[in-house]
Amino acid sequence: MLGSQDKQTSLLDLEAWLDGPLVDPDSIYGLFARWGERLIREEDFADLYSAVGRPSVSPALLSKVLLLMYHDNVSDREAEQRARYDLRWKKALGLGLNETGFDHTALCRFRTRLLLNKQQKLVFERFVRLAKETGILKDRGLQILDSTQVLGAGALQDTYTLIKKAIQKMFAVSSHAGGTARDRLNALSLSLDYSQNGKEKIRWDDAEARTQLLRQLVGDGRAILDALKGAELTADEKTAMELLGNVTEQDIVTDDTGIHLKQGVAPDRILSVTDPDMRHGHKTSSGRFNGHKSQILMDEASELITGIDITAGNRPDGESVDPLLAGTLVKPGKLLGDTAYGTLEARDQMAKHQVTPVAPLPGAHAPKKRFGKQDFTIDFGQGICWCPAGEITATVRHRKGGIDVFVFPKATCNRCKFRDQCTRHGKGKTIELHSQEERRREILAEMATEEFRTLYVKRAKVERKVAHLIRKGMRQARYIGRTKTLLQVAFTAAVVNIKRLYTLTRDQVCPSVGLPAVLVGQ
Repeated sequence: MLGSQDKQTSLLDLEAWLDGPLVDPDSIYGLFARWGERLIREEDFADLYSAVGRPSVSPALLSKVLLLMYHDNVSDREAEQRARYDLRWKKALGLGLNETGFDHTALCRFRTRLLLNKQQKLVFERFVRLAKETGILKDRGLQILDSTQVLGAGALQDTYTLIKKAIQKMFAVSSHAGGTARDRLNALSLSLDYSQNGKEKIRWDDAEARTQLLRQLVGDGRAILDALKGAELTADEKTAMELLGNVTEQDIVTDDTGIHLKQGVAPDRILSVTDPDMRHGHKTSSGRFNGHKSQILMDEASELITGIDITAGNRPDGESVDPLLAGTLVKPGKLLGDTAYGTLEARDQMAKHQVTPVAPLPGAHAPKKRFGKQDFTIDFGQGICWCPAGEITATVRHRKGGIDVFVFPKATCNRCKFRDQCTRHGKGKTIELHSQEERRREILAEMATEEFRTLYVKRAKVERKVAHLIRKGMRQARYIGRTKTLLQVAFTAAVVNIKRLYTLTRDQVCPSVGLPAVLVGQ
């Protein structure tokens, strides 16, 4: 049942002890004290609770606690302590000196309720709607999109540990379910004892010992998978079985000589049984991380965050465009991003939502001090190509895979004054045509315009916003899995938006109620 916070003033009301304000009115704590009841309302959570039963802890109170918790980057237990002893938190939450506030376990239950109802972004979207209803945010404006890594909360595990932990998880889940899977597993005779935690006691510096252990683990994993084929499984058992199947085979090569570790990293390798959603990711050519990516969509004019999402750490950023645009409450007219969002596939996703991309095309730059493909002029109607020296060719060679190339004879290239800037001695120049070469050249022409350059310099604004989110703890996931991490990012983005809303509206106070226009009537 939906609970509410007692608004009665206590004899121990904090302000009675002081001549001046308890906290800085311009701080997040003072802001919550003045705006709190208008920013977050009990009725916003009505659909999440039953109409009967024991009243819950106020969801509006718990939401404000979560916002303060992410703002101060503290744990659930520390949040409980601050609400109990920190005067800034008491003022922000409307608690008297004699009020304990809440138990930290209530925060866990509240987050679970939001997750079960798929309402991780409820508070975040509440603030976005406020800004949109009052005209601060407007549809079809310029928005900026960027991503950053979120380090996973799960333990990074090697192949041996992954397989052993996956087998242990399969036993634990089937034992809890108590069905046919448990009986089949108990009937197996396995090579190792999986009731013991920790690494196996072998000589880890001995390659033969490691190989033998790997064969035992893989053999046991495969035996379990074979035993469960055709069994009636619960949803949790199916998930555990799928996880075991993936980790048993992802790093393994089986040949005539036996079972060996695969060289290199599997494309979609699971890194942790604790958090199977974690992936190896790269934000730069040299920097690897283990976890997820947060996608941040920001309105350029107001610098308010309008959309968020969590994606797999190993997936290209461009793939996130369609779901992010489909879920945002403020539809952009133009979308500004870096080269990760400038791919043809990402542009197609933007076109689906009637959004104009403002992003560089990947691979558009030539090697230093050499001519690139864009320096060659192509007439697609006549099927001819001009080089920078003015030579023309209509010779087209068809390569395997359906790739066409314009070919300049090596005799022509060898006598050219630009030869060293274009091709090697003794070689003719070939210009490989992309399947959408004409479209790519149209995009390159747009990138060369003054309008594009003027807009693109504004992209730096989103990097400042991402840095702000990171300072609030977004870089490190607090919870297991992308779904729970989305909740963390949503509340972090919400608290950043609150501070920005205050900056935008602090001089627009409505005299009759003493609140900014953004909150009047809410």
